Parts: sequence; structure tokens; C-alpha cells
Amino acid sequence: MKGMTLVELLLSLSILVILMLGSFQIMDIGAKNWLTSDVSVQLRQELVRSFSRMELDLKKTRPAQISLGSGASSNSLTFRIPQDTNNDGTILDASGYIEWSADIVYALDGSGQITRTFAGTTSVVARNISSLQFTRSNSPADILQIDITASKISDAGRTMQDSSQLKVRMRN
Repeated sequence: MKGMTLVELLLSLSILVILMLGSFQIMDIGAKNWLTSDVSVQLRQELVRSFSRMELDLKKTRPAQISLGSGASSNSLTFRIPQDTNNDGTILDASGYIEWSADIVYALDGSGQITRTFAGTTSVVARNISSLQFTRSNSPADILQIDITASKISDAGRTMQDSSQLKVRMRN
């Protein structure tokens, strides 16, 4: 029986080391891509969550009940929605006029969160938001455009960003 020489042993170990390093590199790239796509999904979820909440409120309001004039833009929005304020079971007062809620304010705070403030209570609508813009069109005046950009640094050190836009038609 003939054994392996030292050169053959070193050569086979070198090939094994190269193969192992290559597979670790592939696994590292895969893990980074996984984390990056996870951050992208999180950002998209924040956008969807914020748009859903805002759209629910803004579809109930009227153009006359928002703080933004036609053709104007702002990074915060104050408005009111119909609400039974006198607890008589209807949103109309004794004279037949609509009862309006206290002010509702959507704004981007200093820590990258969209907040909703209503009746002295502030709740977080979305996190990791870098910009929020409300724009009211001139014509038709009942359309409100919302532009949001979300950004977050992934575990791999890359800054991920996602932007989206929503147009809401307010009631007449």
C-alpha cells in the first residue's frame, strides 16, 4: 500500500480551503440579500399602513374642512371629519347641519414617525419615514395627494429607501 505524499496532502487541503471559503462567501452574500429584502418589505409595509390609515380618515372629510388651500403643499395636515358630537345617534345637529369632530392632525415628527393627533391623543401611524408631503390640487379641489418616502439602514449597512404616492378624493 502506498500512502499520500506531503505535497498531495497540502494540495488537497488547499483545494478544500478554497472551496470552503467560496461557499462561505456565497452564504454571506445570500444572508445580506435576505436582510436587504427584509428591510425593503418593512418599508413597504410602513407605507401601506400609513396610506391605509390616512385614506380612511380623509375620504370622510370635505375640502372645506382641511387646512390646506387649493394648489398648496405642506408636511402636515389638519382636518375634521363628521362625528356625532352631541351623542344623539346622528351626525346632524338640531338644525340639520353636520357635526364635525375635533381637529385631526397628521404630521412627521422629528424622529421619523408619522403621527396622528386627535382630541389630545397622539398615536404613531408609521415609522422610518424620511419625508411626508400633502398637496391639494387646484382642479379638482377635492383631490389630495400624499407623498411619503421611507428609509432605513439595513444590517448590511446599506440605506434602503422606498417612496410612494396616494391620491385621495374627499367627499363633496
